[in-house]
Amino acid sequence: MKKSRFTIVLLCGIFSLVFLAAVEIIWAVDNYKNMRNTYRNQIESIFDEATWQYITRHPNGDYILPNIERLHTILKEELRTSGLECQFMISILAPIGDNFEPIWQISNDSLSSKQIKFDKSIPPLIISLAVDDPHTAIIESMRWIVTLQMLSIVVLIVTFIYLLRTLFRAKSLEQMRRDLTHNITHELKTPIAAAYAATDALRTSPSFANNEVKRNEYLDLSLQSLKRLEDMVEEILRSSTEEFEQRRLNYTQCDILEIVEEVRATLDLKYQTREVRWNIDIQHSTEIVADKLHIVAALSALVDNAIKYCSKQPHITINASSNSTNTTISISDNGTGIPISERRRIFEKFYRISQGNRHDTKGFGLGLYYVKNIIELHNGKISLRSTVGKGSTFEITLPTYDKTTNTNS
Repeated sequence: MKKSRFTIVLLCGIFSLVFLAAVEIIWAVDNYKNMRNTYRNQIESIFDEATWQYITRHPNGDYILPNIERLHTILKEELRTSGLECQFMISILAPIGDNFEPIWQISNDSLSSKQIKFDKSIPPLIISLAVDDPHTAIIESMRWIVTLQMLSIVVLIVTFIYLLRTLFRAKSLEQMRRDLTHNITHELKTPIAAAYAATDALRTSPSFANNEVKRNEYLDLSLQSLKRLEDMVEEILRSSTEEFEQRRLNYTQCDILEIVEEVRATLDLKYQTREVRWNIDIQHSTEIVADKLHIVAALSALVDNAIKYCSKQPHITINASSNSTNTTISISDNGTGIPISERRRIFEKFYRISQGNRHDTKGFGLGLYYVKNIIELHNGKISLRSTVGKGSTFEITLPTYDKTTNTNS
């Protein structure tokens, strides 16, 4: 996906979520106001009707207020009939001085501190009704609706975040695919071109073909190039078609020092011109039960990366320690280090830290993926500490070999 389209999708998604949340909030507030107004209108209507039932008119035109208990009874019955059973208080206010003071008052129960009051003027008196504020009751009645609304918003937000993560992942995978295509193209073309040039020289130059030294040199070059090509193809096919969970490990008793010495001998031969400095601190008795072939391959991959990504003379430090539970192997280097932003993904399949078409270091991003899965198949774990410009340390923890039971602890 192009960056502009991705930005548009992101902005549209955020706008939609904000708009939806705003609509839900406005709806809830409006619904609350309507329910509150409806409640007030019902109470006011009942109070007005009950008041006129309570008041009697004298033949001379004056209003007569009977006992206040009668009004209390009328109101209670009207509220109950309307389904509005609530706490209320009735007061008869009379003018005393400059203010109206209650002269009669009756309440069926104590009221809360928050009240709604209704006054009806019956000159020279005022009949006042105070009822509990319906805020709590309204919120309680709207609880499930609001809960479902909030839940739907949360689900939409989670879905949107998951969609964004998927889009970011797809974008990253697309970048990795392009990088992998470039790297594979370059890696495969190099041995092919070398083998082609050597073969073509022997075919078109009789002097080279008839010279045994030159002929053998060119044939060796062709053979090495083809062997390199075969190794690359096998590496790609193995990591692309074989599931690590289906690997069957051949467990044997392994000495860590022997494994490390084998790795050192192999890489010293491969990097003769690099003059690798080694610092190995491992006791001879450090042993584990593991598949030696895969453990050797995993350690070789880690050390090979350490040498390959070091721009100066490589200095490799390998330590191993053991206790009754675990054996820990650490591999440190003085290479370029790994940025914090890259460490979370370095064990992913086909992932390489160097972005773009970079060929100063060869590979397809399969080495650390292989290492992590092999270590986990051995019920172990691998961790990384790194400082950019100073180097990295990979630490492998494997179950310790228990000589008394011949099993993994």
